[in-house]
Amino acid sequence: MAETESKITAPKLLAFIGMLYTLALGITYFYAAGSDPLYILWGIICLLIAFLIFVSLELIDFGPLKIPYYWWIMLIFGILLILFAYLFIGNYFPGILLVLAALIDLIMQKKPYKASKIMILVGIGFSIYECFVLFLSGSIIAIVNGVFGLILLIILIIVLFNLVDLKVIDYSWWFVLLVGFVIYTWVSPLAFGFPVLGYGGTLLLIGFLMMLLAL
Repeated sequence: MAETESKITAPKLLAFIGMLYTLALGITYFYAAGSDPLYILWGIICLLIAFLIFVSLELIDFGPLKIPYYWWIMLIFGILLILFAYLFIGNYFPGILLVLAALIDLIMQKKPYKASKIMILVGIGFSIYECFVLFLSGSIIAIVNGVFGLILLIILIIVLFNLVDLKVIDYSWWFVLLVGFVIYTWVSPLAFGFPVLGYGGTLLLIGFLMMLLAL
């Protein structure tokens, strides 16, 4: 029997998740059409982008309709969605995911880096940014959550790069899941007031998913 399943790759997994968020973003634009009918156009564009990504992933055979999957196409889509979020309303996250899918694809073509580690490192960067935003909030609870999250992130950096042998903690899926869960529930939801916030925990959990899939 001929093999019909295509191998899951980290960039395509990110593109798929980004496609789902883009679909949701398009629906959000439709809900905002009451304040500005132009949002209907942005919603249609988002739905079109989501459809084009879905076709390019070849999850379903659309017959003669074929769209090649290239990293630079995902990059263009990602930048376009980020511009939409900046200029109008919506979420930066779909664009960020598509840009990451493109960059990870490009990096892996040049060097055999582990995509899950790249993703986790990006998630750490976003999460540290969120922790420092919590330090500026003036809220005792937010500051405590930020300190606790930052401690876990520092430990994750140590085990990720094997800087120190911590004996009881190593770079494993359960520790990445723990850190991602803490950031997702205790840090990211409280971080606001600055641009591009609230994504650190989700990025870490996506990195955890990649670890499980050995990507």
